[in-house]
Amino acid sequence: MRFPGNVALESVVSTDMKTWKNQFMVVLLLALALATGCTDEALEPVQLASGLVSGVPADETGAVIVYRGIPYAAPPVGELRWQPPQPVQPWAGMPVCENFGPACPQPHKRIGIYEADRAPADEDCLYLNIWAPAGNPTAKLPVMVWIHGGGFTIGSGSMRYYSGQNLARLGAVIVTINYRLGPLGFFAHPQLSAESERGVSGNYGLLDQIAALQWVQQNIAAFGGDPDCVTIFGESAGSVSVCCLMVSPPAAGLFHRAIAQSGAAQLINRRLREAGGRGETGEAMGVRLAQELGCDGPDAIAKLRSKSPQELLDTIKPQLMSSSRGNKLYPMVDGYVLPDEPGKLFAEGKQHNVPLIMGSNAADGNIFALNMPLKSVTAYKLLVRMMFRDRAEEVLKLFPAESDDEVKAAYERLLTVSAFACPARLTIRQMSKVAANGYLYHFTRVPPLLADRGMGAIHGLEVPYVFENVRNEMAGPDDEELSRTISAAWVRFAATGDPSGDGLEWPPYDAETDLHFEFGDELRVGSGLYREECDLLEAVRAEMGRQRF
Repeated sequence: MRFPGNVALESVVSTDMKTWKNQFMVVLLLALALATGCTDEALEPVQLASGLVSGVPADETGAVIVYRGIPYAAPPVGELRWQPPQPVQPWAGMPVCENFGPACPQPHKRIGIYEADRAPADEDCLYLNIWAPAGNPTAKLPVMVWIHGGGFTIGSGSMRYYSGQNLARLGAVIVTINYRLGPLGFFAHPQLSAESERGVSGNYGLLDQIAALQWVQQNIAAFGGDPDCVTIFGESAGSVSVCCLMVSPPAAGLFHRAIAQSGAAQLINRRLREAGGRGETGEAMGVRLAQELGCDGPDAIAKLRSKSPQELLDTIKPQLMSSSRGNKLYPMVDGYVLPDEPGKLFAEGKQHNVPLIMGSNAADGNIFALNMPLKSVTAYKLLVRMMFRDRAEEVLKLFPAESDDEVKAAYERLLTVSAFACPARLTIRQMSKVAANGYLYHFTRVPPLLADRGMGAIHGLEVPYVFENVRNEMAGPDDEELSRTISAAWVRFAATGDPSGDGLEWPPYDAETDLHFEFGDELRVGSGLYREECDLLEAVRAEMGRQRF
């Protein structure tokens, strides 16, 4: 365990300073802290289960204190690689949590707003970050835990889109987390399963998320957060993670609301064992990948643990998108973290009984369509017929392309509706099987910057609006106002389980009325979002016995 870039104050005083001025300022700050009981919010100590930490002001106002790079689990290195996260070891002193911890090892890729975190990467990466309103550590504020996206392959909780400063100003404690990615987070193998007391392997990234939530339960009250009012929220792979946690028995009781942005339960169908006609199992993939790395035999795991993270990434080549090459590593049904396919568990009403917001963006499919080499009507129709078989002509009628120039838009819309909008609607409809309400949204705003480029409300676009960081991404008072509306609704939901308020009326979802809330150029309640398309696609899914297209 380490605090990268963070220094215990007592160590600083005992170390030679470069200048007398620096020495004097540190001593003065320590003297003030001792004399006043740490009334300076930037230096106020927070007592965690594992030791003291101190934060720094998020900006010059001092209204929000940020604590960056707090370890929530032991470094998953050496023999702890491909093991469930272990408790963090206590530390001495009072580290100043000023800098983010390392990102988890990941390939250097970029897609849309997603890119490999440019911060230093290290296998010792299980850190979280907290933004908390200053001045009232006993406030019992709602807590919001963000799970980042990136295809379970790239990203981190420290990326600039995820700064929690402005959300915290609204009266919430914001937590962003790292979790193991790609081959370090979702690699399964029979020998790893044999090591496990539960006989499973592979879902280490999900176990990291659960460990972070356990850490929040144990420690968040010290930051003014209420451990009985925790909301998990995430986008893309983070949204899929939210859906997985909604049906994961080890996550029960660790959160009380959930928000899933553009990523659904139905996207997870791989199994650790017994393929059941759904393709390569997790363990079979692990054996194949180990052989490609030259690691087989009875000591295959020992050989694999001797490989550097970069060697694993270079050989395994984790796939970021379904339309790109590489090996797709993501959560799988293991009988423990995920007892069954999440979509099936939602359909059976086995999700945790907590309120859920879920939705999609009007052009979620845009960046995924870019990688598909579809340039002709013939190629597009062939693909649709391969995907939908006997129902292909019905699908083509609803998603037509009569000329080559129309192919890109038709395929983008098909992806948007089939992979994002319809699964969100289906998942929210299945919330009727539990007592908690579900709320469906659709994000349609296209800011001037993207409109000028001929792009729509692309995948991930809503994220800076949610975090009220939109002014850093695109100009326009309308966008800033929309951002304030969305962030306020998210915080109200975190506090009460209902996003309505301050003039925003967002009714809970009901299958009969089929209502959703649209965040766009106008704020409005709509009905029947892609109803005809979704009804057809759900019927096809049921007939084909598939959880995804």
